[in-house]
Amino acid sequence: MVQSSAAYPSGAAFEFPSTARDARHAARTWFEAAPEMSPAQYRDHRFIEHCRGKADSPLERRIRRDAFKQAFAEAMGHIVVEEARLHALPA
Repeated sequence: MVQSSAAYPSGAAFEFPSTARDARHAARTWFEAAPEMSPAQYRDHRFIEHCRGKADSPLERRIRRDAFKQAFAEAMGHIVVEEARLHALPA
């Protein structure tokens, strides 16, 4: 049975802090560089780069991927909200 990321939500980021840190950096980089890839494609590409040389079991890799996806999504959300606040018109 395949478990969703809800099975190990934010705990995965604590299990793999370097993964979460790299995911947050990838989100910032995507906004700054505006690459020709969609955010999901860029996220997946950066995840593959992040995992090079890591000897994870299949379960560890799934947990690491979920941590990366979650941290990337949270960072994207924070960036969008902060940019909206910066550019919001005064009431």
